[in-house]
Amino acid sequence: MKLSMSIIMVLFCILMVGCEEAVKESPERHLINSQLINSYNDIALENAIVSEHTLYPYHFVQNGKELNDLGERDLAVLTKHFIKQTGHLNIRRHNVSSDLYESRVESVRKRLQETGIDMERISISDGMPGGSGMASENILIILAEEEVLTPIKNVTTR
Repeated sequence: MKLSMSIIMVLFCILMVGCEEAVKESPERHLINSQLINSYNDIALENAIVSEHTLYPYHFVQNGKELNDLGERDLAVLTKHFIKQTGHLNIRRHNVSSDLYESRVESVRKRLQETGIDMERISISDGMPGGSGMASENILIILAEEEVLTPIKNVTTR
């Protein structure tokens, strides 16, 4: 009985070792995983661009009205959104001359029209990112005026 039990145990172990499958992750699976992660990142980036709906001076060629590569990418995302949706586009002026700012606005407006977007559905201004608001330059002026009207008292703490 011991001999037959020993033979059965040895055969069982041999069968178990023979059934083990060597699983290797294929290079294709790694490629699929990395593309999936990139896809999630692209979607998140596009959602952020649409949510902010703002072009800044750094989106344009320095001292020019043309968009740089970053501006081209962000405007392409916004264009894709504005084809389906109405909305507002902010183009921040910052410290550029009014002529250059108007040239930038006109350049972007023309690009949007070329894609077939009805500009009656889109408004463009120097608004705050993420929605309507007040330009930070105006806020600084208001705070300075408020400080003149209500001087700050010196308060000591212990």
